[in-house]
Amino acid sequence: MKLRFLFVSVLFGASAAMAQTNGTPPAFETPYWTEKPVIEVLGRANLDLPPNRGQFSVHFIETDRDAKAAMRTAVERARGAYAAIKAVAAEQSEVTTSVAVSPYYEQYRDRDGDRIENRRADKVIGYEARVSVQVLVKNVDLAGEARAAALALGPEESNPLNIYLDRSADALRLAYDAAVQDGAERARLSAAAAGAPLGPLLVIQEGQGPCLGQWSNGMGGVIANREPRANASRKMSTVSVTASRLEAVPDVSVAEIEALNLPSDQPVQSIGAQVCMIYAIGE
Repeated sequence: MKLRFLFVSVLFGASAAMAQTNGTPPAFETPYWTEKPVIEVLGRANLDLPPNRGQFSVHFIETDRDAKAAMRTAVERARGAYAAIKAVAAEQSEVTTSVAVSPYYEQYRDRDGDRIENRRADKVIGYEARVSVQVLVKNVDLAGEARAAALALGPEESNPLNIYLDRSADALRLAYDAAVQDGAERARLSAAAAGAPLGPLLVIQEGQGPCLGQWSNGMGGVIANREPRANASRKMSTVSVTASRLEAVPDVSVAEIEALNLPSDQPVQSIGAQVCMIYAIGE
């Protein structure tokens, strides 16, 4: 504390000297935390939370000499996938579709024997239509069945199911609340170790401290393998898939969905938060 007061005195002297050199009267406001002893603490928390989102995509590809015919066939197949996904996940899914069509050409071999496309308009021999179905599932318990229902319709391409934790406002508030509680406990321990009563809270600020020095703003984020983690007091809600739900999937049997629903673990992920807190030391 004496060193801090010494630093403030030196800073005050330097500021006054500069002000006098410029011909202006010195102006310096004494920080409130120099008027009485304080305790500064950094509250930290890493909460283990289950993943709450699943994401995948499938692609239906059709070829035809006529571009419109290729697109119609691919789109119709994608409609079936959309219906199957919605039958499983309903409002818990967000499906985005897109279609693209491109020509393919006659080919010839060059002098080295490599096959080359003759990319001239009069050498088009057909068209490839690709319909992409991008799926976000808001409940991970439904993600596997939704993807299996789409796979049962035989897309030409598919991407892996990605299970992850979305940084929702509720999850961030859980981490922030835990960080504040951690900071309060650290302040109590600091005061007890110093043999002084803990006074009222003067400042609390979210981010990376220190409060009394240079400030770097920050917010909660998904992190991996850090220091001690507090346990979340709140669990994400889940919805289980019943046989009757699967039986409602059009053009796909329950057996096909179950056969294509590859089991996978759902590893927990972490959301972290930090707060800087200043407490007064009581009399």
